[in-house]
Amino acid sequence: MGAIWSQISEAVLRLFHEKELELCVVGLENAGKTTLLSVLSTGTPQTDPPMPTIGLNVVSFSRAGGVKMKCWDVGGQEQYRSEWARYAKGCDVLVFVVDVADRAQLPTAKHELHRLLEDPDLAKTPLLICANKIDIEPHASESELVSALNLDYITEQPWVVFPVSALRGTNIEKVMAWLIKQ
Repeated sequence: MGAIWSQISEAVLRLFHEKELELCVVGLENAGKTTLLSVLSTGTPQTDPPMPTIGLNVVSFSRAGGVKMKCWDVGGQEQYRSEWARYAKGCDVLVFVVDVADRAQLPTAKHELHRLLEDPDLAKTPLLICANKIDIEPHASESELVSALNLDYITEQPWVVFPVSALRGTNIEKVMAWLIKQ
């Protein structure tokens, strides 16, 4: 009887103290999505280069403050991009990772982001743009990225840009703080 009561008490405590946040992490191939999730989940940058995501990975973890996150890491290769909206539906936050050191890919990133946001089911989903690879010079500045992705034209949903280096762990705590607020 005592074990059952203990389990019930723990479940009630989790219900009132643990928040769950579901994220869909998308972006072009090699943008750093998996590396970003690795540093978000462990708190330390990954030392080994990750393998390209084939299809999707699901990463779940808990952070201090009682926040449990479930993250859908969807492959960025062209054949997987049509599936992004499918996994993003029902998520609390859409995370779009952009390699700001690869300016040649910015037009493609813009096209894929706006194609994704055409889905009416995602119209109110908060959008977090992670401007990744700021540790590589030269890279697009935050204002250049806002312009290149036409973010000023996104008026139906809240969005924010954070310049980060997933590899070095730069600004990851700011990203985590913003996610926890959501």
